[in-house]
Amino acid sequence: MAINYHLQDQFLDKFFMSQFGPDFYLTGGTALARFYFHHRESIDLDLFTQNKNTDFAVLNLFVEKIGLAIGLKTVKQVVTNAFLQYIFEDISGEGLKVDIVKDIPVHFGEFKQEGMIRVDSLENIGTNKVLAIFGRTDHKDFIDLYYILHQTQLTFDYLVSLAKQKDVGLTEFYLANSIDQLQTATQMPALLRPLDVDVYKAFYKQISEKMLSKLKPEDT
Repeated sequence: MAINYHLQDQFLDKFFMSQFGPDFYLTGGTALARFYFHHRESIDLDLFTQNKNTDFAVLNLFVEKIGLAIGLKTVKQVVTNAFLQYIFEDISGEGLKVDIVKDIPVHFGEFKQEGMIRVDSLENIGTNKVLAIFGRTDHKDFIDLYYILHQTQLTFDYLVSLAKQKDVGLTEFYLANSIDQLQTATQMPALLRPLDVDVYKAFYKQISEKMLSKLKPEDT
């Protein structure tokens, strides 16, 4: 799916101007790429809330109206009481993917405001990226975390400590093994800034080895 930033902006402006806007924030790769580092292309709009009282049935109807208002048809739709997903297309076939999530009530860092859009903190995005690489092997998550660790004062150990507060099942042993899987990953996102892939992979190899070397036998 090609990225249409104009469609992203249209959707985000209408969403955050609505009655739902104050409870939500843009997070994930698109928040990171568009409002922090401009390092890669990112297709998904990830909109999260910690408000457990948000009625996702009503929200779904509103999101459908946004799509119609900006000339989009719904190609795919998932609706539950805690997760909404839409794949939209305009008349020319340009696409827009939106995920809306009722997240756990744990958040780190301060939001920042970009016009009408409330953007997640680097601290929270980084924490979620640690959890993402724990659960899947995708270059985009590793690259996002790589930029956070190299462009800010946030450290890997600190983000892991926060991630454990969101997922008590996170352990260094399994996280190190998940990180090792990066060496065999193949599909790269479209990058907007140069990346030395060998240095990038070596960085994570060193992290994995360091984590494993610190473990006591009973921790494995």
